[in-house]
Amino acid sequence: MRISGIHQLVPSVLAVALLLPAIPMANADDPFAELESATAPSAKAAAEQEAAADEFQAYMNSHQTEFDEYKTKLLAEYAAYSKIATEETERYSAALQKVWDEPQLSGPKVWVDYSGDLKERNSVDFEKKAITISTVVEADGKGVSDERLGERLKALLTKNQAQAFSDDKIAQAIEKRSKAELTMLQTAEVEPEPILLPFVSEEAEPSKEKVDAIVSDLVAKQSRTESTNKLGQRVVTIEVPLGPEASETEPEAKVVPEPKAAPAPRQMADARMNHLPKAARVLEGDVNTFAKSAKMDAALVYAIIETESAFNPMAKSPIPAYGLMQIVPGSAGIDATEQLFGKGRVLAPSYLYTQDKNIEIGATYLNILYYRYLKGVNDPLSRLYCSIAAYNTGAGNVAKAFIGTTRLGAALPKINALSPQQVYDHLVQNLPYEETRHYLQRVVSRMDKYRTSDAPLIGSLADVD
Repeated sequence: MRISGIHQLVPSVLAVALLLPAIPMANADDPFAELESATAPSAKAAAEQEAAADEFQAYMNSHQTEFDEYKTKLLAEYAAYSKIATEETERYSAALQKVWDEPQLSGPKVWVDYSGDLKERNSVDFEKKAITISTVVEADGKGVSDERLGERLKALLTKNQAQAFSDDKIAQAIEKRSKAELTMLQTAEVEPEPILLPFVSEEAEPSKEKVDAIVSDLVAKQSRTESTNKLGQRVVTIEVPLGPEASETEPEAKVVPEPKAAPAPRQMADARMNHLPKAARVLEGDVNTFAKSAKMDAALVYAIIETESAFNPMAKSPIPAYGLMQIVPGSAGIDATEQLFGKGRVLAPSYLYTQDKNIEIGATYLNILYYRYLKGVNDPLSRLYCSIAAYNTGAGNVAKAFIGTTRLGAALPKINALSPQQVYDHLVQNLPYEETRHYLQRVVSRMDKYRTSDAPLIGSLADVD
């Protein structure tokens, strides 16, 4: 029965086979020929792939062109911004020269504040911890009474950063013109953070009675001098100390121990914080937040703030550079905003006088130096030293200290052939500018006091989670 059943199926199978279209047989000598035939792209598909590749390349070229044009415009806008800053500084200086024999402007570690008529000048030296109150008095004037001195000291001590920015004629003029003339300007609202209260009071917000007591104490410690200016007017100058803390004696940083394993950034211990400078304590939240997000050591950020501005939030320099970390809008500002915002921006004075934004830009720039520009330096501690120097003078000058040119790539073999201590010593001896040599020493020597008690003397900035 089985055999007869099979014989019955054969005619049906043959009939079906005759109805099917012919299927080409594969080459018996090449078992992959059929697979290659089935998978080989058609001429149309190949053309489509080529067109897609051309379209992608055109897209990339257009974006590169767009980026180059943006960068060119950005640099041109910064040049215009720098010109505005120079012009407005010169204009205000000319006005001051009509009143003062030796006009003073704010600097990185000195905040200078004038009255509307320019005849009263308050100067605060954050590094020397001293306040100087100067007044131009008419020939028949009575000078400056203790009562008037107390009023001026109280107004100065309680003035916040927003008020100081509003009263800064140069910064206001730069801000106004930049808003009108530039299209890539990044501004901000300056926050009413304290300026001098952290230096004279343990309390974040001292009571009126406490402030009055501080003012009375300062008036009692005054020292006065008088002089006559070129117009025959009397100039009364009064000096008082800014808080009880004495000026820091700079330790030498000739020998730096090798680091232990680097800890992850973390909040400073309360016990340690109580021994830190008062001005550093009020920055703790911002420094820890942005140091951690930038994978940097908070102690490094504090040490740079102290070295750059002595914790003067209204710091400025003619470059121009602004704020606690002395951000130069045309270098650190552009690099950091490219990383933070995706495109570089010109940072207005208002942005850099905003405390948290200044620290964020500074920490981000440290991240760029350490993790991008100087990533070819293999040893973490050697790279730290190079990054500190580069923050002050640029990565090109770091290379110049080793090989005489600014080609960083060519300098890497020489840097990597040295121990961290040798790198440090070489930088201190060979950096192009004396200021930067001292800068590196000061930052390194200051880092220890901003560390937790169980942290190493000098931390490596190796990648941290």
